[in-house]
Amino acid sequence: MLIRFIHVMVLSIVPWVELRLAIPYGITKGLPPAAAFGAAVLASWAMILPAFLGLDLFYGRFLSRSPLVRRLIQEVRHRGRKYVERWGVVGVGIYVSLPVPGPGVYSGAVLAWTFGLPRRQAIVALAVGVLVSAFLVTLISTGLIAVIRRFV
Repeated sequence: MLIRFIHVMVLSIVPWVELRLAIPYGITKGLPPAAAFGAAVLASWAMILPAFLGLDLFYGRFLSRSPLVRRLIQEVRHRGRKYVERWGVVGVGIYVSLPVPGPGVYSGAVLAWTFGLPRRQAIVALAVGVLVSAFLVTLISTGLIAVIRRFV
């Protein structure tokens, strides 16, 4: 069970995978939903500060030179702009809480960073957004997996 817990944590820190796929993976591999939820949330929370630190330290010096990175950051800014303009820092949390592929902890950090939102408030918003998203993904996954098992 510890290995599955670690697998969920590792998947949760992979950009574009994050907890939206890690939680269902953990549940389908036999991890209790609460354990999959906990592993994904802990790993996602652990990546909030490194995401900001990486942007602060490396974007201006190295990452901004890459057209791909610049395009990805502009895409996140474009997709999340309506949330930040309407709700400010809370909008970052709402954006991250959406249980769909794309808006995760990394894109939420990019969004807060590009808009220059207060760091402490953004960290709290990201943490709450991750918690809400993990809860929704766990509920959806548990229900869908139960339905699939019933018919298979």
